[in-house]
Amino acid sequence: MTGKRILVDTSKCQACKACQVACKQWHSLEAEDTTFTGSYQNPPDMSGANLTVVKFTEAEVGGELRFLFFKDMCRHCKNTPCVGACRLGAIVKKPNGAVIVKEGKCDPANCTAGGGQRSCEAICPYNVPKLNYVKDGMPVITKMRKCDFCYDRFADARLPVASRKPACMVTCPPGAIMVKAADTVLNRANKRVTYLKANGYPNANVYPSQTGTPPYGPTRVLWVLIEDPSVYGLPMEP
Repeated sequence: MTGKRILVDTSKCQACKACQVACKQWHSLEAEDTTFTGSYQNPPDMSGANLTVVKFTEAEVGGELRFLFFKDMCRHCKNTPCVGACRLGAIVKKPNGAVIVKEGKCDPANCTAGGGQRSCEAICPYNVPKLNYVKDGMPVITKMRKCDFCYDRFADARLPVASRKPACMVTCPPGAIMVKAADTVLNRANKRVTYLKANGYPNANVYPSQTGTPPYGPTRVLWVLIEDPSVYGLPMEP
């Protein structure tokens, strides 16, 4: 795969949520209503006001309680099923591989699939594109939103060269997020899994599987997980 990839190494993640804050700041997204549910995961999921959310999972593995973190976001699938599903042409793939929702093109009122879902919602196996959020007790409807890979930061001359990367990567204290050439990222992920398996995490793996079945196939966002995807509540394959 050409272009760039993002790697999120969950073995390094501290669940500080700095990535959530940086993402909201860069995209000028307002706060939404939240409710404490007994978990540190807050808000409970991505929404029209949150393009990435650190998800918390408590699981018993090998007789031990594990507190697992997963930075959920758009996977930027190589074969982009959402692009083909959007009848308005509002979702496009940039030359560097980033999949974005174009400003002024998305019209949720005129785009519904079966069951009242929008086309991109209906076809996404990862439940990523979001429309609504709640502010001051009232529902707010936006265009469909999702992570855009911070594609505009890569060429933004206003930013220092070192900051021309996704906002979540720039702000991550433990360095759990990286972006580099696509093949470099995959190689780095595989090496990290090999290291973790040899150092107390025998179930470590690269997620999603980069040999996934069509029409999804490889993704531009990869995770190093320390447990099986099912432990995180993630689909093994779309």
